[in-house]
Amino acid sequence: MPARRTKVSYDLIIIGGGIAGSAAALRAAQNHLKVAWVLGDKTTAKRSRGLWVANIDNMVGIHDGIVKEKLLKALKGERFQEAREVLQQLPPQPISTRDLIRNTQQRIQEEFSDFVDEYGKVADSVEREGENGPFRVRGKDLDLSAPFMILATGVMDRQPIVRKTHKGEEVAQPNWVYPFANRESFLYCLRCEGHLTSGSKTAVIGHGESAAQLAMMLHERYESVCCVLTNGEAPAWKPESQRLLDQYGVGVHRQAIVDLQGRAGDLHAIVLEDGKEVPVSFALVSLGLYRVYNELACQLNAELADPGQPEDERHVLISHKGETSVPGLFSVGDMTKRQGEPVMKQVYTAQEYAVRAVDTIDSRLRAARRSAVLAESGQV
Repeated sequence: MPARRTKVSYDLIIIGGGIAGSAAALRAAQNHLKVAWVLGDKTTAKRSRGLWVANIDNMVGIHDGIVKEKLLKALKGERFQEAREVLQQLPPQPISTRDLIRNTQQRIQEEFSDFVDEYGKVADSVEREGENGPFRVRGKDLDLSAPFMILATGVMDRQPIVRKTHKGEEVAQPNWVYPFANRESFLYCLRCEGHLTSGSKTAVIGHGESAAQLAMMLHERYESVCCVLTNGEAPAWKPESQRLLDQYGVGVHRQAIVDLQGRAGDLHAIVLEDGKEVPVSFALVSLGLYRVYNELACQLNAELADPGQPEDERHVLISHKGETSVPGLFSVGDMTKRQGEPVMKQVYTAQEYAVRAVDTIDSRLRAARRSAVLAESGQV
């Protein structure tokens, strides 16, 4: 049987359970908007960047040292001496995107359950009822309606294919990368993680101009890059970039990657098809996006950025307030691109986009309510 439409009157539907969706849900809850938050399921969670960022240490205020210092201050006195000693000896406790998302859900459930209804479902389709009517979201056991909607369905990076021999057969797939990505040996964002490579040997994996640019920046900032691995592809960067790589002493290896050596997710070497072992501690992947999850935006005919790219790799174009070309439809996080600005894919920019979008929606809802109050009083 088709799902019955919920009888709850919502101000806003948020689709997406990652960083951007969580930030939007928390801001909307704090503004006391009535929200339907469609989180997705386990399958959609695995497609999200939010599952894979193991350590956020490029943001002010997000660091395990803050919690550690507070605990040490709280555990005063002789009776807590042993606890303080244990705490001092603990290794660093990274804060991941999963931690942020889980904490946000807990806060909303504990503090704002009257304002946010969570749906662990997948939104399969969206439509608008009439030219300026409410948005309607449908899925299995899901049928919601609201005058505003925020899409925060994210993107996924393209992973390098490793042609590893397994049980006597070549198995060419990206899965060999995941244990190292989970331990932050494989990196995907120079702005977020480049500083981690300082003092260590790092390979850039990619064959386009962006790979050459990242290699040059790693050298200029951290003197950490040792080579570029094109993984069987011909280099496609500019001659000038090649001259700079030569001047910086950055080697280029064109052979396919056939193995990753390391232990417990710590990378030690990348093995190429000619048998060469490239000793590295980090690999920075520069292969672009595998997918922008823009299907729901496309269903509403929202304008996309990146003309000339395949549709499923195109960002959703938004204004500085996060609104798409469809009035009332907002999009936030990695899936978006603002006109005339570079793409920003950090936790702090996802939060900024989310807050701008929610506050814009809140302002419009309040303006409509104020007009209604004046109309009822006959003072319009």
